[in-house]
Amino acid sequence: MQDKEQRNRPVRHFRRKPTLDVGARALLTASAAIIVLFGLREARDLIVPIMMAVFLAIISYSLTDILRKYLRFPHWLAVTFTVLMDCGVIFGIISLIKFLAADMRSTLQGDLVSRFAEKFNQVMSWLDQLGMGEDARKWVESPQDILNPQQLLSISQAITSQVLSFMSICTLVLILMTFLLGEAPLFRRNFRNLPNSMQGKDEIVSALRGVQRYLFIKTIASACTGLLAWWLCAAMNVPFAFLWGFVAYVLNYIPTIGSIVAAIPPILMALLLGSWGDAFIVTGGYIAINFAIGNGIEPLFLGRQFGIATSVVLLSVLLWGWVWGPLGMLIAVPITVLIKLALKNSPDLSWVAQIIDDTPAEPLSDKPTKY
Repeated sequence: MQDKEQRNRPVRHFRRKPTLDVGARALLTASAAIIVLFGLREARDLIVPIMMAVFLAIISYSLTDILRKYLRFPHWLAVTFTVLMDCGVIFGIISLIKFLAADMRSTLQGDLVSRFAEKFNQVMSWLDQLGMGEDARKWVESPQDILNPQQLLSISQAITSQVLSFMSICTLVLILMTFLLGEAPLFRRNFRNLPNSMQGKDEIVSALRGVQRYLFIKTIASACTGLLAWWLCAAMNVPFAFLWGFVAYVLNYIPTIGSIVAAIPPILMALLLGSWGDAFIVTGGYIAINFAIGNGIEPLFLGRQFGIATSVVLLSVLLWGWVWGPLGMLIAVPITVLIKLALKNSPDLSWVAQIIDDTPAEPLSDKPTKY
């Protein structure tokens, strides 16, 4: 009887939920990414100090860890000492900005303008001999169009006025960094207690250590670049030599583009206020410095641990520079590394991580490929 009732019971047909094809999913993912990027750009005033605190904490945690492990400092004392060191570095940067502004004023009050005017007249007379003087004067009529003392003085005053706002942002960054460093053991313990079966757990740890190592070594390499650029400009009597060294230090954090941009002002200064030989020596010196550090020292200590294509690095610098300004360009590589890790552990987007990957390929097998 029960078998008869089961046979007469109507059969329910369950419809499979429709799934999106590959093109629709890619379009949806791209749309979501664009919305997120625009949201991050609009919230830059809030996010930029937080990101500064996070990456400053990543760099500074190496010092905290050394104080705890090797000098047996208590955690609170190690964090306090680290924060005081960071305060000293920030105070040094503020003092350096004031010194550069004062150096710019004193240099402009010297014979810089007269030297530039003399060089400008020499170049114009040379262009007149070539028949290009009239075309050049359509763009630049006088030396003041290029080197305007009043404009440069106003720039130096604007830089000085921005120091106070920079100090207020740094205060917030230091407070956030102090809490992050203080609770670093808590984060480490909670992450260690996560199940071992969690997908990508070891890769996350490896990526964070790689970012920490990258920022630490990049800081040392940038400092060496800035010192060598300062020495080169001072030896060639390029005005604002200390300024160009500081610019080389800061811009060296930006891959490829930063080194090129940092070399342009001192080369132009050497050309306009010196000779073609001086400009050639300054250009060769910058090329030698960037080649020795960028292609020799940094790869020696960093290796190819990130595995990101060079074109992707350049695109990420431009993208994050548009989103977060100069800070985004400075931290573009670490952010791209973390995004690549997230894409690699996503079933739907792992192919994107594979496309931008630049790890060395395995040697091809001698066996014939079957099609």
